[in-house]
Amino acid sequence: MNYKSYIQESFQLALDNTNKLMQEQELIQSLADVADLVVESYKKGGKVYIAGNGGSAADAQHIAAELVAKLSQDRTSIAAFAMTVDTSLITAIGNDYGYDFIFHRQVMGLMKPNDVLLAITTSGNSPNILKALEACKQVGAKSVLLTGKDGGRAKAEKMADHYIVAPGKNTANIQEAHMVIYHTLCFMIEKGLVESGHVKYF
Repeated sequence: MNYKSYIQESFQLALDNTNKLMQEQELIQSLADVADLVVESYKKGGKVYIAGNGGSAADAQHIAAELVAKLSQDRTSIAAFAMTVDTSLITAIGNDYGYDFIFHRQVMGLMKPNDVLLAITTSGNSPNILKALEACKQVGAKSVLLTGKDGGRAKAEKMADHYIVAPGKNTANIQEAHMVIYHTLCFMIEKGLVESGHVKYF
């Protein structure tokens, strides 16, 4: 196998897809709106909860780490929780209610009206994410869907309050775009909270 040729093709595909982010005006506006939403939520004492499956579960934990620890500069901590880390909780819900409810039950038990759910699904069709979005409406919390392609059922049925739809023909490229998007989002949240005096740099 010509590995060098494959590597070059793979890198070029990722580069081309990332460049599309600059051209997606709807995505850029959505990202700005979501940053405002989250900053206002924090000002009111809210928290961010993040959910996803597989690679998106890892992204959920990555986002929480960027907020609770830091993205780059030392600062006061920002409250965020990945709904993918408690194996006892996840397996209990999965065993008692079914895998589709692993995030739904957490939303119902943990989230308050000032909180924001960042739900990640590259297809927009993950059943447990759809149920989590439904639960947000029940508890009065805001929801953001980070997705790809056409946003799937979640976007078609307007299940979230905000949508950030990343470009990409395959899951890998969508997830690569997601990383650029959520790093940018975390940075904007940090800056917004610093400017408002709710977070301080050391």
